[in-house]
Amino acid sequence: MQQNCIKCLITTMQFRYDTGLKNQNKRIQRLDDLLSKSPFLVDGEFSLADVAVASYLLYVIQFFPDVELHSKWPNIVRYMKECAGREGYGKAFGERVQAFCVARLGEMESGAGKEKKLFGMF
Repeated sequence: MQQNCIKCLITTMQFRYDTGLKNQNKRIQRLDDLLSKSPFLVDGEFSLADVAVASYLLYVIQFFPDVELHSKWPNIVRYMKECAGREGYGKAFGERVQAFCVARLGEMESGAGKEKKLFGMF
């Protein structure tokens, strides 16, 4: 029993978390295509669908700082920046997180800020 626990621990320690966004991704490409035609996901207006999708995408840039999205999916970066800039996002996640996300997405758009930061923030 103890050996199985040790094997499980070693396997877990070797596991590398990934977002699935470092390489081409058909689903994300489809999302980028949709966002090239509309600023938001449902009828061109901000909705609960945007809250759900943007929450995941904005989590990625905070905790996976080496993910660069703009060169592959510029419409997604524009969308993320628009969602992060909303008043409600700042109220929900705090002004500091909001400012970080908006600034990081601006860096992606301009091609600046490619240096790695701890947790994407420090």
